[in-house]
Amino acid sequence: MATNTEIEMRWIDAWNDLYDLVGSRHGVKCQLADSTVVDVEACKGWLRDSVYEGYHVRVETGWVLGRPGVIASRWRDQDANAGEKP
Repeated sequence: MATNTEIEMRWIDAWNDLYDLVGSRHGVKCQLADSTVVDVEACKGWLRDSVYEGYHVRVETGWVLGRPGVIASRWRDQDANAGEKP
């Protein structure tokens, strides 16, 4: 099981990656693992909540609603062992 520090670093790293991907652009949308589309602030909350629920998270560039955006994914350690890691 991850320590509190490791858990916090997961979402901090994801937030940093998110900011690197978004840059100074406004109105960027984020597609979550369940295909829900949200704004960057809601994406940050989803990333944080996912980590505290025991997930690893990742963000990457992709197309969201026909525009450049961010795709967020999450997985648990046992998912990686089962070959389900994105």
